[in-house]
Amino acid sequence: MNATVLLTSVDIDIPGYRILRPIGEGGMASVFLAVQESLEREVALKVMAPALAANPEFAHRFLTEGKITARLQHPNLVTVHDIGHHGNVYYLAAEYIPGGTLKERIAEGGLGVGQILDIAGDIAGGLDFAHQKGFVHRDVKPGNILFRNDGRVVLADFGIAKAMDGSNSSTVAGTSIGTPDYMSPEQARGEPVDGRADLYSLGAVLYEMLAGVPPYQAADAFTVALMHVTHPVPELPEPFAWLQPLVNGLMAKDPAQRFNTGAAFVEAMHKLVASAPQGAVAQETGARRGGQRLSGAGATQQRTRISARDENKRPAWLLPAAGLGGAFALALLAWWALSPREPAVPADTRAPGTVAVPATTGGDATGPMPEGFELPKPVGVPASGELERLLNAGDALLEFGTTPGENLSRKLDYPEDDSALGYYRKALALDPENARARAGIAGIVAFYRRYSHQACDRGRWTQCRLLVGKGLAIDAEDPYLRQLQDAAIAGEGGQAPALPPPPAG
Repeated sequence: MNATVLLTSVDIDIPGYRILRPIGEGGMASVFLAVQESLEREVALKVMAPALAANPEFAHRFLTEGKITARLQHPNLVTVHDIGHHGNVYYLAAEYIPGGTLKERIAEGGLGVGQILDIAGDIAGGLDFAHQKGFVHRDVKPGNILFRNDGRVVLADFGIAKAMDGSNSSTVAGTSIGTPDYMSPEQARGEPVDGRADLYSLGAVLYEMLAGVPPYQAADAFTVALMHVTHPVPELPEPFAWLQPLVNGLMAKDPAQRFNTGAAFVEAMHKLVASAPQGAVAQETGARRGGQRLSGAGATQQRTRISARDENKRPAWLLPAAGLGGAFALALLAWWALSPREPAVPADTRAPGTVAVPATTGGDATGPMPEGFELPKPVGVPASGELERLLNAGDALLEFGTTPGENLSRKLDYPEDDSALGYYRKALALDPENARARAGIAGIVAFYRRYSHQACDRGRWTQCRLLVGKGLAIDAEDPYLRQLQDAAIAGEGGQAPALPPPPAG
């Protein structure tokens, strides 16, 4: 259910908060810009989607996210102000971070190398803190990196975070959690992860900040995931080749070959900067995605610590030249101010601030739902209409992701909040016996049966095992996928296993 429907169809009159407008939505909740009236401060108010509250798994994950985030108090991690529930509506209030996302700034282009290294250093610091507390994020990507007004960055969305001791898992064995463009090899293989998986993802983000594109690109998501497993660490463009040791140390395929901690990465980064070529830290990246520069908060340039350090190397003639340039800029500004111009078009104010959820003190996030919890009843939105919307969305994305071509496999099961599998599961939360939703999910599993068999038949054992893993993440007991899994493991070990016949259809 999208934020607009949630806002109009469910009573979310939460005492102490005045909701201003929707600012984002995810797989389990919608986020609103609100005012915490007791302190008159703006907050990002995250409200659990009512259709998902009926599913204990989603409810437990919502509560788990709140407990995790509330325990992680760090300047580079999102801060939780309040958690609780009012009636059947569960909410979390976190700091409102209005400066846009790193994804937007990469699309703008023009980030300085000093800025990029400061962003990477800040995120590494936040991850180091989370890892010391025993949590791995598992979805570090530009869209989850937000900017405060002072230019400092914050890592958000611990919605799929996991305790390293395995006690806080919100997923089933074999599930690959994360975003394919930034997913570590061990995540792609569905193996246990620790903090080094986050550092791998940070390396992919660092590469994208410098090169302007993700490290691996392909026509479909599972090929991208496979490239993270099998392809060598990508090489940076020549102007940034001096930073290659950092990318190598973050994106090594073997976790044992990576930086062990975020602090170790930061230390290596500062050593490398100390020996950087003259002017290299002050250099800007020219790569852009999306063509035009963005306006508004997302385009604000931050004054960074590393780039400021590089200012000390500026030649003596630069200040007088800057003075002349400043005078010219003032004259140009005066001309611009006196010239007629078209009315300004307001910039998009949508800021995807991502926050976490309610955790009352003491309880176990994986326990049963609180006594008396009931699914909120939408007002003015017939349940049948919402169910039909979810089923139509699932059917459309199933066709989109199973049609041969460049979109093959996309939107089938990722992202969770906008995929065929996600919509079918939301439909089942409303109608657990819905035959159309169950058939759609079976169609996704059949897709993975077919393409994993093709990969095995061609001797592409690693790709076969990855595809099998995605199918088993949906139906862990599928006997055909289990046979292919055994064959793929044997093939990777150098054997020549017999394969079952191709699946029907």
